[in-house]
Amino acid sequence: MQPRWVCRLIGWLYAALGVAGTLSRELGAYFRFTPVEAYIYLALGVWAIWAARRRTRTSVLALLSIGLLSFAWAASPWLGLPPAAAQTIGAQQPLDLVLRGLVAIWGVGTAVKAVMDWRASHRSTTA
Repeated sequence: MQPRWVCRLIGWLYAALGVAGTLSRELGAYFRFTPVEAYIYLALGVWAIWAARRRTRTSVLALLSIGLLSFAWAASPWLGLPPAAAQTIGAQQPLDLVLRGLVAIWGVGTAVKAVMDWRASHRSTTA
């Protein structure tokens, strides 16, 4: 897939989660949002949507950054996040971890593939 499409899809997913968290604070028994968590989702979503409308390298950089942030956010319980920060962000729900992990894999994977494709095309034109 094109990096811009992946960036746009991730952006809309995170923006929808951010809006849902801002409006209701929970979605059934699946998601419970703290205000900080909802605004983080919203900010990352808006950033990804904005980056998808820019140049390809901007969307690749956004995908890499959002993917790494999502991985760090999903792995924060195992990375030793300070208790005050963990309380501010909120408890990790299983569906949160799955979505953040998938976004991390998809975002970083797409960014790496786009860079490798660019390098291959650049190498073929200079040889």
